[in-house]
Amino acid sequence: MKTASLSHPIHSEFRAGRDAWHVLLWEMLLVMLRHPYLLVAAILPNVVAPALAPVQAWLTQEVLNEISTGDRHFLLRELLSYAPLAMGIFLGLALLQIAEKIANRMLDDRLLIDLQRIWFDRRGDGCVGEQVARSINDCENARKILDLFQKELWLVVVGLPAVVIWQLNLAPDLLPALFVATLIPFAAALLFGGIIQRYSHSLLRLVSGVGSAVARGDKADLYREQERLYIKRIRFELVKQASEAIASFAFWVGLVIVLVLSVTGLWSLLPMEMSAAEIGVFLVNLKLMAKPLSEVTKVYNKVREGWPAVTRVLRPAADQPGPDSGAAS
Repeated sequence: MKTASLSHPIHSEFRAGRDAWHVLLWEMLLVMLRHPYLLVAAILPNVVAPALAPVQAWLTQEVLNEISTGDRHFLLRELLSYAPLAMGIFLGLALLQIAEKIANRMLDDRLLIDLQRIWFDRRGDGCVGEQVARSINDCENARKILDLFQKELWLVVVGLPAVVIWQLNLAPDLLPALFVATLIPFAAALLFGGIIQRYSHSLLRLVSGVGSAVARGDKADLYREQERLYIKRIRFELVKQASEAIASFAFWVGLVIVLVLSVTGLWSLLPMEMSAAEIGVFLVNLKLMAKPLSEVTKVYNKVREGWPAVTRVLRPAADQPGPDSGAAS
């Protein structure tokens, strides 16, 4: 048969995990493209917001400079004249946010339904309790990967170039320092990807083990699987929190490295003297650049976390549990 590769779970898992990752990703994207209007409604605000972020920072600085110049006083009626404009802007932003939330909910639910139907058609035979757990837990975790194409990805694709272009207009000589300072936390967060994927896979199997124990009416096995799932989830959360904490700490390490390289003359990334305005611009843009780069690491780690679920949903036969499946470490 042409589907012979699925008759060997270990071999299929190897192919799905390595050789065919692009095939699985394309299948997931096709599921998302079934709902183009909801997709556009969910994506559009996430494309506009990061593009405007640098402009907002500049505009805020300009307004503060104007207000703080000299001893100028403002009449209340002058401030009141700005009220309609401000109320209109904030009302528009609030309505946009509501529309985005509703579109995201509608799209998420449709994607979950689609993935459950795909899994149902491919599920094969197995324990009823485990299959119920897979239809809910695995499909929901696989769906979360598609969130990246609605939100985080656009912060990277749009946000990072916007900050770079803005910095080129303000102070292009500081751009190398920005890249060096943000590279350290970016690299540090990537180190946890493999660990996150292994823990995610173990959790999926343990949840299925709980469902299987319920279906069999095995109380002792249910309690055992629940305790193992509890411990594994705590460890998984520790790993994710450690990843975020180390990336945050590495941000300051990167800034210190830039200062040390500049002061010692090994690499003059920053001028020896900087005005308060230059320091302010550098720090503001450093934070702006760090955000899309941190989103890159979040995208990477979320893909690693959700990929076992994608494999189990789109290729159910590639990850069939054995007699000791609950012992996943």
